[in-house]
Amino acid sequence: MVLRISSFVGARFMLVGVFAFVFPLIAAAQPRGSTEKVRITYAANNLGFLQMFLAKDRGFYAAQGLETELIRVSPVAAVSALIGGDADYTELLTSSVRAAAKGAPIRVVSMAVGAPFFSLIGRSPFKAVKDLKGATVGVNAIGGSNYISTRMLLLHYGIDPERDIKMLPLGDHKTLYEALKLGRVDAVTVNPPFSVLLIREGFPLLAHSAKIVSFPIGGVATTLKKINQNRDQVKRVVKAEMEALRYLRQQPQGTIDLISKRFAIEPAVAADSYQVAVDAFNDGRILFPAMERLLDADKRDGNIAKSVTVDQVADPSLAEEIFKELYSGR
Repeated sequence: MVLRISSFVGARFMLVGVFAFVFPLIAAAQPRGSTEKVRITYAANNLGFLQMFLAKDRGFYAAQGLETELIRVSPVAAVSALIGGDADYTELLTSSVRAAAKGAPIRVVSMAVGAPFFSLIGRSPFKAVKDLKGATVGVNAIGGSNYISTRMLLLHYGIDPERDIKMLPLGDHKTLYEALKLGRVDAVTVNPPFSVLLIREGFPLLAHSAKIVSFPIGGVATTLKKINQNRDQVKRVVKAEMEALRYLRQQPQGTIDLISKRFAIEPAVAADSYQVAVDAFNDGRILFPAMERLLDADKRDGNIAKSVTVDQVADPSLAEEIFKELYSGR
């Protein structure tokens, strides 16, 4: 899908949902006397945004003097929200990269998830990806990392996503989970915990993206204006998520407890979901080879110019500065 950047500038958008919860905070007291309100957009309630949920629920944003509102939107709306001033940051890395490559004044400033961990799961008649010819496959939204991963999985197994199947955007991963159970679609591409739940309920796993697809799917992006005029705030947002990423690896049980509570699932399912996802998360720094793979995928599909380079879509300097602050004593 080609994003029309000209339609973004000054655009407003309708939010598809608000996801702002207040939980008891366990982090240190806020370092400032007052808090700054920031709005962060994301695409779906799943583990692909775990670092953001951890930063919110475990108090890492608050410890940086930030009062965060987490707002669920479509991938296209996330970019419109940034440019139009309706949001301060977005966690939709792939959509941000594509928009920046087309000239939008935004940059990725951190990378949290270095590879997708979606699972393609079908109804019982389907035993392999090749069986999906003529089927309907549910995805989160057109243009996002879920959609890109699904296309790449299908192409890997010889299925033409334009001619051989119908891709149906259904929204949140919980909706995808329910749609497969109700028989509205023949297969879905979902993240944990919903992939784990479906497999536990007997739906066949057709493919796992981590074994085939390798490009970043999660991280923080914001506008060039925000980076230039309020660099301190940008650094605090990124630092909060980098602290959350460190917590994710160092405190597996605390992370599993949060997954269980936030997604209202049994601890055993939360533990399985954590194991599926944990290795995909990195330390928050922008990895140039991973970003190049994402750009290469869009270049092959004709979505962006072949001349686009990583420095046109990402600013690695903030995450590098914070990494040195967090880990310089090691």
